[in-house]
Amino acid sequence: MALINCHECGREVSDSASLCPGCGAPIPTSQLKKSDRVPYSDQEVAIMLSKKKKTSHILHLILSVITGGLWIIIWVLVAISNSSDNSKIESQIKKGKKVK
Repeated sequence: MALINCHECGREVSDSASLCPGCGAPIPTSQLKKSDRVPYSDQEVAIMLSKKKKTSHILHLILSVITGGLWIIIWVLVAISNSSDNSKIESQIKKGKKVK
C-alpha cells in the first residue's frame, strides 16, 4: 500500500482509499491501481437497483394460456381430420372392392 497526494488538499492519502480523509475529495481512479475497485456510493447503488427489470409473471401466464389454447385448437383440427379420413376408409372396407 502506497501513499499518494490528494489533488485537492495535498494531504497524503492511502492509494486504497476512495476519498481523502482530510477534505473528502474523491481520489481519481487514474491515481489508483488498475486492479483496485472503488465501491459505489449508496446513491449510485440505489439508482442502479431502481433500474433493475422486473419479470411480469402475468404476461408469462397469458402467453402460456394462449400457446396452450393454440395447441388444443390444432389437436382438435387434426383429430377431426383423422376421424373424417378414418370413416372414409371404414366405409370403403364395408363396401368392398369393385369386381372388373
